[in-house]
Amino acid sequence: MTTITEDTPEGGPEELQWKIDRLTEQVERHAAELERERRSHRETEKSYFALQDRFETLTNRLTVGTLRKAGYIVRIEDFDTCDEEF
Repeated sequence: MTTITEDTPEGGPEELQWKIDRLTEQVERHAAELERERRSHRETEKSYFALQDRFETLTNRLTVGTLRKAGYIVRIEDFDTCDEEF
């Protein structure tokens, strides 16, 4: 990492300007990458919630028998009489 001090570097103002330009480019690249990551995260989150809604819609409308035929394991528990604590 480059450190900029108040002293003029050996290369003079041109070298200092070059360093500033490179650091500015680096910041811009990082900002663009961060935006891509945020966009990707938002898209993944949207997909997740869409799938979760679809799953809940399907399972809320289906009977226990239909769910079992579809390969789901269905466990019905009465929480009032269940020995486990949740």
